[in-house]
Amino acid sequence: MTGLPFDPLHPPAEPPPGCPMPTLWRIAYALHQLHRADGNRCACGARHPCTHRRAALRALVEACGVRLPVPRADIFDLWHGILLVSPPIRPHDPNR
Repeated sequence: MTGLPFDPLHPPAEPPPGCPMPTLWRIAYALHQLHRADGNRCACGARHPCTHRRAALRALVEACGVRLPVPRADIFDLWHGILLVSPPIRPHDPNR
């Protein structure tokens, strides 16, 4: 992938200037960081790069406005990964 406004091997924590989808960037970056390499394995235990790491990289590229053909399995991996990153929603507690 050439012409990207970031280094895909070491993306910055904050979206690059002009990134049209900064929220997607931040979520994808968090997922990307959770799935770092530990030797030839991912931090999750799968072979590196795992499906979540690849999906996160695709989302970082998409956040910058670059459209990629995405296999259906990668979309599932991205949404599953987002659920891993996002804090759980708690029901409203009236006693708080």
